[in-house]
Amino acid sequence: MEHFACQGCGACCRWSGHVLLTAADIAALARQLALTEDEFIQRHTALAANRAQLSLAEQPGGACCFLGPDNACLVYAARPQQCRDFPHTWRVAGCPALPP
Repeated sequence: MEHFACQGCGACCRWSGHVLLTAADIAALARQLALTEDEFIQRHTALAANRAQLSLAEQPGGACCFLGPDNACLVYAARPQQCRDFPHTWRVAGCPALPP
């Protein structure tokens, strides 16, 4: 992929599926939110469908719990690795910044 310029639409944050968390993701997000890791896990995660990992919780309607009303990530500086990897290792159908 050449250059990717985010359009700020939030499509990737409404994608159906899970944002699977690593131990490093949990630690970084907890620090960003000034929570202990246990507090972060209790407040902002769910058991993924694979029942082997934690994923970010979702808002009603399926959007990421950290997607703000203006389509901005509320924890951008500490966003999970899966989010950092978009769109280089995974893509969302309907993202206006990607070729069809």
